[in-house]
Formats: sequence, structure tokens, C-alpha cells
Amino acid sequence: MAVQAKQLTITTSPQQLVGPDNVRQDVWIHAKHQFFLGGSAGVTASNGFIVDNGDEFRITLFEGDELWGVTDANTGSIYLLISGQS
Repeated sequence: MAVQAKQLTITTSPQQLVGPDNVRQDVWIHAKHQFFLGGSAGVTASNGFIVDNGDEFRITLFEGDELWGVTDANTGSIYLLISGQS
């Protein structure tokens, strides 16, 4: 897998940020809006991991993992850099 950069608009409907793959994926996240992360389409503001505006961090997804996001109000942007490793 090549390095992939994404700029996404997060809304109040859960959306898949990173899909499952057959290799480990390192994902760098830069938030430009408060939103919530989870591992499925059922992520909400009540059960998701909060990411505040301006946060920057890395998360590792293992084979078959996926990452979803949602906001509790309005819309905002997030930036992702995804690198896969076998």
C-alpha cells in the first residue's frame, strides 16, 4: 500500500475514515474540528473517543480494523495520512 493523504469533512452521520486492509496501517490524524472516533458505523458522540480541534496523533490499525468518525454538531475538516505495512 502506498502512502495516502485524505482531507475529509466530518458530519453528524458516522462515516468510514479508513477501511479495513490486509496489512497493518499507520494513520496520522490532524483535527480541524472536534469529532469522535470509533471502530464501527455505530460510533456516536456518546460512545466515541473525543478528538479536539487542533489535536494531532498517530494510531495503528491492524489487519481487518477500520476507523469511523462522527461529530455531534455542525461539520468540520480532518486530515489523514495513511501508510500500510506488511
